[in-house]
Amino acid sequence: MTFNLKDSYDFKNLDRELVFEKIKHRHRSIITQFLSYQSELRGFLIDDALRSQELAISNTYLIFDKKNYTLYKKNKRNLILLGYITISNDAINLDATLKSVFKDKGIPYKALPALKIGRLCIDNRYHRRGLGRCLLVWTVKRVSYLNQNSACRFITLDAKRHPKKTKDSFHFYKKFGFKILKKKGEKSDSEIAQQKSGTTPMYFDLFRIIKKVEVNTTI
Repeated sequence: MTFNLKDSYDFKNLDRELVFEKIKHRHRSIITQFLSYQSELRGFLIDDALRSQELAISNTYLIFDKKNYTLYKKNKRNLILLGYITISNDAINLDATLKSVFKDKGIPYKALPALKIGRLCIDNRYHRRGLGRCLLVWTVKRVSYLNQNSACRFITLDAKRHPKKTKDSFHFYKKFGFKILKKKGEKSDSEIAQQKSGTTPMYFDLFRIIKKVEVNTTI
């Protein structure tokens, strides 16, 4: 039986269109079918994600089309893995420009709490369907609500660079409001934007979203 996936997924309808499931041993046969031009991200999913989770280093969540998941969750042979995201705790060490920015806001600390997106990857076959954006929105919503119990100001990540702009995740994250997390003495933002390999540390400030959640949440 052939299952036709949606051409695009709407981040405003996450709960109706997608299922996020924490990786388990029962997913082994599914994750081996995952394809990515970023071989290290595929390798992590297959070889290290479960182990890292068992050691309480990071948690990995798999993403599925909700209709496909409902239809095949008991028969995983036909279950389609669209992508995954790995998250863990982190902190931003404030120095140089960031330190002065937050000092002016009355925040004198040397570090601020964050959640890190260690890996975010969409299967090659399902690019350009809005899934990357859905994963980011899911993370922002998750951290914002968790913040009601344990304070967390930022999302951080290391954007993987690529000579082709369409495969350079830096531009994807920048489009959604992530900023470069620079250390003292590093290159200018424009020079960093031209980088063709390696990774670029980035961050997203959740403060305004957190405040909106507080207003609309009863604890």
